[in-house]
Amino acid sequence: MSKANQKKIIRLLGVGFDAEDGHVRITKGEKYDVFMGSDESHAYIQQLIRKIEDELDKRGMSLDDVSPDEFGEFVKSVK
Repeated sequence: MSKANQKKIIRLLGVGFDAEDGHVRITKGEKYDVFMGSDESHAYIQQLIRKIEDELDKRGMSLDDVSPDEFGEFVKSVK
């Protein structure tokens, strides 16, 4: 398959490193995955991803429409 015909697969990945209760938390969405973390941080990551997705939808954009630098600025503005 040529590079021009390759499909991008863009997903958001959230990982929490603060779980101390031994509970394994995994949430899979259509375009994101959230792994581990305390109950609080896992929920925060999910909420942040939803805000990002909502804002992208409002702007008529998708994840593959923004560069990594633009995405960093975009996340700062959504928080």
